[in-house]
Amino acid sequence: MSGALRYEWRRISSIRATWILAACAVVLSGAFAFLFSAAITSAANSGSSGEAEGLDVSLAGSVSLSTTNLIVLVLLGTIAAQAFGQEYRHGTIRLTLTEFPKRTTVFVAKVVVCCAVILATFVIGTVVAYLILSINPQVVGETGSAFLTYFLRTCIYLIGFSLIVFAITVLTRILALGVIIPLAFAGVAETLLASLVGNYVSWLPDTLPFLSGSNFVAGNDMLRNGAVFGAWVAVLAVAGYIVFERRDA
Repeated sequence: MSGALRYEWRRISSIRATWILAACAVVLSGAFAFLFSAAITSAANSGSSGEAEGLDVSLAGSVSLSTTNLIVLVLLGTIAAQAFGQEYRHGTIRLTLTEFPKRTTVFVAKVVVCCAVILATFVIGTVVAYLILSINPQVVGETGSAFLTYFLRTCIYLIGFSLIVFAITVLTRILALGVIIPLAFAGVAETLLASLVGNYVSWLPDTLPFLSGSNFVAGNDMLRNGAVFGAWVAVLAVAGYIVFERRDA
């Protein structure tokens, strides 16, 4: 396993796109935090003092909004999609499987290394956003435990999102679909389904993966929403693993 982990690290670190995507994610996290902070300040300055007090927002919520923005998620998800997508696209998956014939080892190594890179990028982006937002007096500070729990929930959602991207990329063998399908569902399809069909099928919005994941991060009915999101992640990840094990390279 250690050899496969080193091999995957060399692969992901030698790809220029990895560093470009990671840098863009950190910069955008800081940019969104700055814009969010500026919007709060502008709204506070345009109202009365009483209205300004009502504009106070939690630091944990602000950081979560800026660092889990859909664009940032797509950038980080693309790093995950590249793990398999680029290998299938360029045919290098055959060389990888020749070096490491046990496909389970290859699958686990890719998941571990990519998730580690994605989490490290997310942590850096979170620190940048935190520093930018903490300067604004309109943003209410929180205790360490409150912020930590919010941050951990966001990390869990990010890992789940990445595993879904992994699974879809393996199932389709197309890098672009591994990025586009989660983006389409998280940004458009689920919202439309919840608004158009939710009035007739009341339980449907509660079964959608990304809406459940977002509610889990927000702290709404965490047990149910976390279970729904986790179930989707587990089913898709297992399906991707089975296909990777049984399908020819």
